[in-house]
This record gives sequence, C-alpha cells and structure tokens, in this order.
Amino acid sequence: MHILISKTFKERWKDWKLSLLVALIFQVGACATKEKSAGIGIGIGALGGASIGAIADPGKSGKNRTRNVIVGSALGGIAGMVSGAYIHSLTEQKRGEALLKSQASAPHSVNGVMPELKDPQVEARWVEGRAIGNRYVEGHFEYVITSPARWDSMK
Repeated sequence: MHILISKTFKERWKDWKLSLLVALIFQVGACATKEKSAGIGIGIGALGGASIGAIADPGKSGKNRTRNVIVGSALGGIAGMVSGAYIHSLTEQKRGEALLKSQASAPHSVNGVMPELKDPQVEARWVEGRAIGNRYVEGHFEYVITSPARWDSMK
C-alpha cells in the first residue's frame, strides 16, 4: 500500500513538472508582446491554471475536477493579468526613459531652435555617346553636386 501511494505521488509530480513547464513557456511568450499584454496574460494564465487544475487531485471519483479547473483558471488568469500589466508598464517606462535620453542628446542651438538645412544644388549634364577603345558608351546624364547641403543662416 505504501509503495502504491508513493508511486502515484511520483506520477503526479511528473504531471506537475510538465504543467509548470508549459505554464512557464506561456508566460515567457506573454513577455514578448508589447500591446495588449494584460489581455494576453489573462488568457495564457487562465490556460495554464486550468491545465494545472485539471491534473490536481480530483478527490473521490473525480467530483472536484471541475472545481479545480475553474479555480485554477481564475487564479492563473489573475496572475497572468498582473504579470502582463506589470511587464507592459516596465516596457512603457523604458520607452519613456529612452525618449528622454534621446531628447537630451539631440543637438541644440543657442536659442533652442535648430537652424534649417538648405538643399544641395545639383546640375544635370548630358554626355554624348562615344567610343572609348573597343567599347561604346551610350549618351547619358551625369548629375554633379555644384553646392553641397548647408545650414541656413540664423536670423
């Protein structure tokens, strides 16, 4: 009798390890999302909780299995929602910090306004077709920058 109990416990532990692994994989997948992470966390958490509830001890003749699945999916959904919302808030916080950092490193002029940039001046020149050695080069346009881009003078 004692061997039978420990054997079923070992079998159940294998099932628990598998369910925990599946739930962990789903949680890592939820970390990769950027938008609607709380909703995805609820779904993944509920699925993981339901699977853990399904393999939990159902009691005599399995009468508590439905209750275990419902409680597991509810608790898993809550945990998934909280973790998804937390991950989303961390992502938004890091995004805000990166924006502030990039704004601080942007170039500024003395009065806080960056001067305008003038376009370069480009000329199109037609080159007639000609024979060069043993090859023929067809007529074509060549584009030459006569004046590069430059800053407009501040007024």
